[in-house]
Amino acid sequence: MDIKLNLNWTISHDEVLDIDPVLFNLLESIQQQGSLKKATEQTGVSYRFAWGLFGKWDKLLGQPLIILERGRGATLSVLGEKLLNANKQLLAQFSPGLDNFATQFKQEFESALTAAKTPSLNIFASHGLAISTLRDLINQQDNFKLDLHFHGSLRSLRALQNGDCDIAGFHIPEGSIAKDLIPKYLEMLSPNKHQLLYVVKRNQGLMFQSGNPNKITDLHSLINDNISFINRQVDSGTRLLFDQLLHVENIVPSQIKGYQHEEFTHMAVAAMIASGVADVGFGIAPIAAKFNLEFIPLIWEHYCLAIPKNIGTDDRVTKIISLMQGEYFKQTLSGAPGYDTSQSGAIVSFKEIFG
Repeated sequence: MDIKLNLNWTISHDEVLDIDPVLFNLLESIQQQGSLKKATEQTGVSYRFAWGLFGKWDKLLGQPLIILERGRGATLSVLGEKLLNANKQLLAQFSPGLDNFATQFKQEFESALTAAKTPSLNIFASHGLAISTLRDLINQQDNFKLDLHFHGSLRSLRALQNGDCDIAGFHIPEGSIAKDLIPKYLEMLSPNKHQLLYVVKRNQGLMFQSGNPNKITDLHSLINDNISFINRQVDSGTRLLFDQLLHVENIVPSQIKGYQHEEFTHMAVAAMIASGVADVGFGIAPIAAKFNLEFIPLIWEHYCLAIPKNIGTDDRVTKIISLMQGEYFKQTLSGAPGYDTSQSGAIVSFKEIFG
């Protein structure tokens, strides 16, 4: 059983009307493709349906959502862009929380249905494309119940240490920059108790609006009162990494405007930038691409699952390994910028990850 919670838009005018989610899909596709025809093909609806849908909302709102020009395709109007950005921002901020709530409710609901249910595999992990892809694959399997909770790396490892989850996902940079971070992780992990399953290698860097209006080139560009930064929350692996990069570059956090402003996922950071609330953030390449942001790569990192050795031979763990070694998982992620799947599904040593 899988339970999902979604956000829906309702607009009250002369009557109460729900915005069909396909409208947002079309707006995003037009923004990417620059063509209504290509957007309908990508979204899987007819041109006639899309034309009628936009006509309906143009009339209700009193302004067009898209602008069609002969020979120049389609672009979003100011209103269309604001509506799309607002929806992206809402999804980015609330989707992980809704997923966590749905997971908790699913546990309680299944428990109420039957006292003899098959125990779920409980995973706490940092939010990202790789772990979301894995979840979708697992949910397609029979007789495999997964409860996935999105939390930062240190909180996930702390939950594993306290027995609040079965598996914890974390990420840590490769190379010498990880030296000061490693002790924080090894306080909660041990090669005697845990094995490490490699999920993906990914690139983190600066993401900012298309066209780079603020002329951002590196971390030192953030020391500018005219540039607003949006940060990740304390205890997230991304926040730890960003702080370490600042330390290496001798940058004091107080020099960065907006350093104290936090969001809980890469998506939320990207949405804030895309909507103009902030100018720049630190995150992963595929999320920058999803929000049509520019990206400067700064550091590669390992994303792993920490699995207690006492469940390392569990059939469900074996299935997770098989799924990550499969073509679908690797092909899905290999198409995303800044992802390397060459080790996905491999059991790696502590020395490989922590040096």
